[in-house]
Amino acid sequence: MASLGLAIQAMHQFYGVPHIVITSVSLAHPDHPDASLSVVGSTMTSSRRSRPFKIVFPAIDCYFSGTGDMFAALTVVRIREAVWNSPGLSETESWRSPDEVDALELPLAKACERVLASMHEVLTKTREAMGRAGVSVEVNGKGMSDDDKKKARLLKSKAAELRLVRHLDSLRLPKVQFHPARM
Repeated sequence: MASLGLAIQAMHQFYGVPHIVITSVSLAHPDHPDASLSVVGSTMTSSRRSRPFKIVFPAIDCYFSGTGDMFAALTVVRIREAVWNSPGLSETESWRSPDEVDALELPLAKACERVLASMHEVLTKTREAMGRAGVSVEVNGKGMSDDDKKKARLLKSKAAELRLVRHLDSLRLPKVQFHPARM
């Protein structure tokens, strides 16, 4: 986590990147539970200093298709929402919050919090649907013909597609369970 914090600081300081979000961070840390992932983010100050935060959440042991696209699309919506809920922020350069805004109160942190809430709900429901459809997480190749292996992989891949349309409430009004913390 320390080296990740230095990398974020370097991107702000040397390249002027105003907002940074790094997803699917899997680093052992004393305050992280086993089998967890993190999203790490920061919005730079006017002097290009980082305001890093992390959101730790439980990993779901399953392959999913489309999670990166979903995260990106939801982040665009949620950051706009968070900016519009912060008076005057929409008029600032790159929607950067004033320097006195704490890392945990940044619109980017609030946006990521809601993005993860939606994603965790959709992924959990997708995983449950895979189980109901009889799709195992692992495709056992022992004793299977090549044709059967291909069919099993195709079935698994189709089942791994995110169930977005079926769970619109998870996108609109997710239950926020995971909150930002300081790095």
